[in-house]
Amino acid sequence: MTALVSEPLEDRVRKSKSKRERSPKSAYDRGLDLLARRMHFAAELRTKLARRDYPEEEVDGAIERLAADGYLNEHEAARMLVRSLKRRGYGRRRLELDLRRRGAEETAAAAALEDVDDEDELERAGLAAARWRAAHPGRDVPALARHLERRGFTPRTIGAVLFDSPDEAVGSSASRGSGRKKSASRGAGKRQARR
Repeated sequence: MTALVSEPLEDRVRKSKSKRERSPKSAYDRGLDLLARRMHFAAELRTKLARRDYPEEEVDGAIERLAADGYLNEHEAARMLVRSLKRRGYGRRRLELDLRRRGAEETAAAAALEDVDDEDELERAGLAAARWRAAHPGRDVPALARHLERRGFTPRTIGAVLFDSPDEAVGSSASRGSGRKKSASRGAGKRQARR
C-alpha cells in the first residue's frame, strides 16, 4: 500500500492567492451581496469586508455609500433583529446582548428595545416555560429557571413565571416547598453515597 503524500506547505501557500486577488468585486459590491442575504450593522460589514482584505479606505467608502444609497440602515437592522429574537422566545437581556455583540449603534439599539415592554416579556417567558415543560416533563423548577435565564429573561420575570403562575406544578407554594425538599434530599443522598 502506498502512502498519500501531500504537497509541501510552501508550495500550497505559493499557489494560493490572497482573498482579495480571488475576489475582483469592489467592497461596495461585496457589501451589497452581504446585505442581499440579510440586514447587517455597519460594524458587521466592516469586519466581513476587512476579512476579505479590502483596504480600510475602500471599506469606509463602501459603508458610507451603502448607507447613503439606503441599503445599510442601523435602526432597521436593530428593529429586525429584536423582532426576530422576540419571535424566537428570547428575553430582553438576550436582545441587548445580541445587539451589542453584532455591533449595533447605541441609538439604534435603544430605539429597537423601546418596543420591548414588561407584559410582552412576561408572555414570552411564559410561552418559553410552557414549551420547556412540555419537552422536559418531570424536571424541577430550578432547571426551568436556569433555562429561562439562558434565554435572556430577568430574574424578576423568571420569578413571576415560576411563582405567580396559576399552574399547580410550578406556581403553588406547596410545590415550591416540595421542590426544594426534593432537591435538598437528592443532594444529601449523593453526599452520603460518596462517603
